[in-house]
Amino acid sequence: MLRFEGRTVLITGSGTGIGLAVAKKFAENGASIIILGRRRKPLEDAAGELGKIISGVNSGATVRMFPGVDVADEGAVGGMFDSLKADGVTVDCVVNNAGVSGPVKCFASSPPDEFEGAIAIHLTGTFQVSTRALDVLGKGGRIVTISTFFSEERPLEQRPYRFRSPYTMAQGAKNRLAEVMAWELVDRGIASVATNPGPVHSDRIYKTVYPKAAAEFMRVGGFEYLAPDQVDEANRRIVGLLGESPEAVSAGIAEAAASMSGSVGRSPAELEATLAALLDKIGYIAEKIQKNTSRMIPTRQFLSQEQVALTVMTLCDEGVSRILNGRVVPGDGVFYPVRPSVGTAPPAVTRPDLSGRTVVIVTQPSDDFDVARTESLASHVEECGGS
Repeated sequence: MLRFEGRTVLITGSGTGIGLAVAKKFAENGASIIILGRRRKPLEDAAGELGKIISGVNSGATVRMFPGVDVADEGAVGGMFDSLKADGVTVDCVVNNAGVSGPVKCFASSPPDEFEGAIAIHLTGTFQVSTRALDVLGKGGRIVTISTFFSEERPLEQRPYRFRSPYTMAQGAKNRLAEVMAWELVDRGIASVATNPGPVHSDRIYKTVYPKAAAEFMRVGGFEYLAPDQVDEANRRIVGLLGESPEAVSAGIAEAAASMSGSVGRSPAELEATLAALLDKIGYIAEKIQKNTSRMIPTRQFLSQEQVALTVMTLCDEGVSRILNGRVVPGDGVFYPVRPSVGTAPPAVTRPDLSGRTVVIVTQPSDDFDVARTESLASHVEECGGS
């Protein structure tokens, strides 16, 4: 008897990456799989791979595919679950996996549309899928939500994720959503667990996240004679060249230099040399970010996608999910140790020199407490020389 034979598992964002690895792991253990995503081709390829696995284990399971389903699209999500309900499908486990990198920028420079897109997929999408899944989840069903280790809260540890504020905020909210679902769905017999894998071997982290983070470091300070906005334009044109053949890199840099030379006020030849140096620097910083992260892991190794899939499958076990219901389960092994925040003496009142500075206090004076607090802050600013 295969571990999940006779069970049905729905996985969002399952055409590639971690989602596909999760689907394969369940197929190997006998489950019928429902896959969905925005792009048809990856899903078709995934369905073919899953079909071969199912034939190999002779489980008699099935694969059902829903292309064009963006979890942020309420209509698309609703249509998928309406179809499953009409066909009498009962889902045993829902895996909220779909996600995007979001803008890899300082939060103040994050494009609003990319900010909203990250929130829509990670948070709103998880909410919509989980809510509509109640139409097909039977008693004993499980909802497993994949989040990120940067959104965990642990004593004496800090969890910064520079240049990923929309992503991190949405992931943190997903953890809270997973917790509250456990309380609100207990009467239905449905368990909710979240898991936070650490860095995982994937094209996205190596080809997108780390290079974009490195590019943002370069944008903030400028590079050689390029101003930050010019570095930003250059980054958009050349970062994708990392990892390509030397011929492709040379051609891409030449094209970028020819397009930018007029606005920069340099000859294409001069600009080519600068862009080549910029790309080398971005590659160096991206590799350094990766190495620094790996040093925070006892084994110095990122998780494989299969390891994440094994974690998810284990959490979907009915007995395990019942024990861990409402928990956010860390799976990363990454640690950022910091000193305790509680000292041996009370902190002194900070009195910064605000001479010649103007401080804007934004508040909503809805009650006497807010008014009193605002007046106290304003008084403190004036005492420090500000206005």
